[in-house]
Amino acid sequence: YHTLEVPNDPNYSQQWNFRSINIEQAWDNSKGEGVTVAVIDTGVTKVPDLQQTEFVEGYDFVNNRIDASDDNGHGTHVAGTIAQSTNNDYGVAGIAYKAKIMPLKVLSGGGGGTVADIAEAIRFAADHNADVINMSLGGGGENKLMQEAIDYAYDKGVVIIAAAGNENRNS
Repeated sequence: YHTLEVPNDPNYSQQWNFRSINIEQAWDNSKGEGVTVAVIDTGVTKVPDLQQTEFVEGYDFVNNRIDASDDNGHGTHVAGTIAQSTNNDYGVAGIAYKAKIMPLKVLSGGGGGTVADIAEAIRFAADHNADVINMSLGGGGENKLMQEAIDYAYDKGVVIIAAAGNENRNS
């Protein structure tokens, strides 16, 4: 028996959901070292509680540029949940806080994006050594282009996490 790691982040005590997944016990096994997580979303901005988080080069598929800054906030929130700077006496903790983040912007400031950009970002992540792809986005049904990109990444050994919802508009 031994003590479990409890971060010194002042708002960690409010992250009740972390304790419900037994994160403190999980940190005994891994804190995300050596893992790159591609966050396919609205981009990621290095807010104060992501300053110590390690980033790898990403891409903004909406504006076709390397800078994948977030003009919505959703992608930054998702990246923080994954790898927020932890034990920095600031804010909250991240689940895999030693993982690297690859920001891939496919959704605009208004929150919308195209299947083509999402599929391109999936392939980019797979080709640039992402270990995990996170997509916290939703849309309307199956799409061949998206499925081909997912299959491509899966065949390269990338773990794909999609917290998506389908829009069902039955009148």
